Amino acid sequence: MILFRFLKSNLSHLAFILFALILFFSMDARVLMIKGLMDIGLYHVEAPAKPQGYSGSVPTDLAFRSHDGKLITISEHKGEVYFINFWATWCPPCRAEMPSINSLYTKIQNKEKVHFIMVDMDNKISNSMKYMKRNSFGLTVYSIESPIPEYIFSGTLPTTIIVGPKGDIIFQHSGLADYDNFEMLNFINTLSR
Repeated sequence: MILFRFLKSNLSHLAFILFALILFFSMDARVLMIKGLMDIGLYHVEAPAKPQGYSGSVPTDLAFRSHDGKLITISEHKGEVYFINFWATWCPPCRAEMPSINSLYTKIQNKEKVHFIMVDMDNKISNSMKYMKRNSFGLTVYSIESPIPEYIFSGTLPTTIIVGPKGDIIFQHSGLADYDNFEMLNFINTLSR
């Protein structure tokens, strides 16, 4: 009887402790919670009204290699746009924002001039590809093939930059963001015309 009264009077505390334990031990639960916060607009990122200069130009030798061995160097596609996302499969915010990036990718009008480069920071590209396939994402995973300057990626996951047609960084965001919005779609489509 005493145990029953104790449980009844502390039910909210026990529920909170159970919720905290689930979040602590389950990455999928953390990702689901973050996605819920994204759905209510908490992580909405706004694209600039016009391209802005951030920390400068991207090094011309900045290169990435796709899972199938294709090398892509920023300088080889002058006049094109790069959406570059640094992420890892063990990072809940990275996994939570991936559906919004994939959705943005599917809506881009001029895919020949816009490259989505999902940079695997795990250095386990096969695991990242399995994650993409399991979630039916159409994004290609790349590994780093050249040094990345700190002004581009300082270690915060996820980090996203957009490189404009002139090779300069025109958008940069560190941390979780919801990229599936009209402003970002319009911004990238305008850049790729």
